[in-house]
Amino acid sequence: MAKGKRTIQFYNENGNLENVIKFLETIQKKINYINLSCVVEGKVIKVKISGPRDLQHLAIERMKDLAEKLLSI
Repeated sequence: MAKGKRTIQFYNENGNLENVIKFLETIQKKINYINLSCVVEGKVIKVKISGPRDLQHLAIERMKDLAEKLLSI
């Protein structure tokens, strides 16, 4: 199984800090099968993931769904 690192960025369109916190807490709970590191700079959320590539793809899809629900206007 191939391993690697990847960074994905999300933009907090609504600017609500509560939604950012909820987003980060949710990915911490739901995506516990891969290594995550998060940095928030203004409205940009950078998530670095590392682990098997198939799990990276699964994690990215889940994060995109959560971001659409919590970070969009």
